Amino acid sequence: MKTALWRGIMTGILFLGLVGRIWGAEPSPEYNRFGFPETSSTIAVLVDQLPNHLTEEQVRFVAGHYVGSQKLILPLTQRIRRYNPRFVVLHYHLGIWQQQPAHKFIIDGRHWGNDWSFVTQHEDWFWHNEKGQRVRSKNDGKYLMNIMNRQFQEYWKTSIARQIIAGEYQGVFLDSASPALLQCEASWMDPRLAGTAAAKSRFKELGGLTWSEAYESFMADLTKFLESLGYATLPNIGGLFTTWDTTDYYTTASGAFMEGAFVTRSLKDWEMAASRTMELIKRDKIVIFQSYLKNDEDIKTRLYYLSCYLLFKGRYTYINYFFRSTLSWYPEWQLDLGLPREPIPDLVKMRVKRGLYRRLYSRGEVWVNVSSRDEKITFPGESRVVIPIGGGPVGQKGEAQGRLSYRPAQEVILQPWSGLIVLY
Repeated sequence: MKTALWRGIMTGILFLGLVGRIWGAEPSPEYNRFGFPETSSTIAVLVDQLPNHLTEEQVRFVAGHYVGSQKLILPLTQRIRRYNPRFVVLHYHLGIWQQQPAHKFIIDGRHWGNDWSFVTQHEDWFWHNEKGQRVRSKNDGKYLMNIMNRQFQEYWKTSIARQIIAGEYQGVFLDSASPALLQCEASWMDPRLAGTAAAKSRFKELGGLTWSEAYESFMADLTKFLESLGYATLPNIGGLFTTWDTTDYYTTASGAFMEGAFVTRSLKDWEMAASRTMELIKRDKIVIFQSYLKNDEDIKTRLYYLSCYLLFKGRYTYINYFFRSTLSWYPEWQLDLGLPREPIPDLVKMRVKRGLYRRLYSRGEVWVNVSSRDEKITFPGESRVVIPIGGGPVGQKGEAQGRLSYRPAQEVILQPWSGLIVLY
């Protein structure tokens, strides 16, 4: 790409990015610099991609109950922002992979498409195995890219920036970003990526770096560029359960999307992931926890996910879980526990005993039992145990299912891998 043309593209993107931020909502102490709302005293729900064809009543519900969503075309975003100008919407893009031709993403804010016809012309942008073949994901056929190729890096930055600006997004959710995925998704075509290779093996294609080191450099550069325009980077780093994955996810991006957060039955893995997660929270990073339900009536799992969220919640921490419909609402999301008694503490300070954790709020407390035994929990005075009833898809008229009930108690038996929320 010629220097003059490149400078023109960069200048245009910078101008459009700055104009987009000027035309956006006014800065406020209740929001960070990317427009994400403060969450210290609330349960903040940021949902997955919503259906395109919402009734007006559903749009009003979305604007009034969720703080944001992702992967929305601009006309739907504009409908929602008529009721809530601060509604957060994230662009969706793969992090270190190129979408295969059959898979589409939003290319200009309004239309679904793919840039495959352009990207495939640049053979050196792709990752190749020792036979010279492009490496594809075993899961869905996406293509692994050489993230240390300078031309690829510049294209990735500018194309994502153009898409963010066109869609009036606050940032980008970078899916499948973790190098820990390579052992499962890419090693079938490139055995060099098997096992712990992403963290331990150095590759000449990456300038002598490991994949983890290359990711850190690549993500930090992408983040620096997009943040200079006022946009956040949120790579999907999974649940952080991979022991050998020591990649720096904590300083190289604006935050993280943690898909499958808390989904384990290993105390060791849970505590390791919790400590890693708190590294993000303590830095005031944007963190989105998203996990999935086997059915809407799985109250135990819902309370476990929410209790873990409340245990770790910081200034910009969001949650989502659902069964089939992304347009769902669960009554426990409306709870008001007030502010935490203290900022996010060390994990050790929240530990009551091995596998049992507690965090105090101004109006109640939250407990999580990740041990293999029942735990008896007592309260100094009579308290109210939160019991959700119902919940699930939002109706055509914007009506939410479910309600909260409360059981007075001074003592509770908390089962293994369960959460408990108590109001005073």
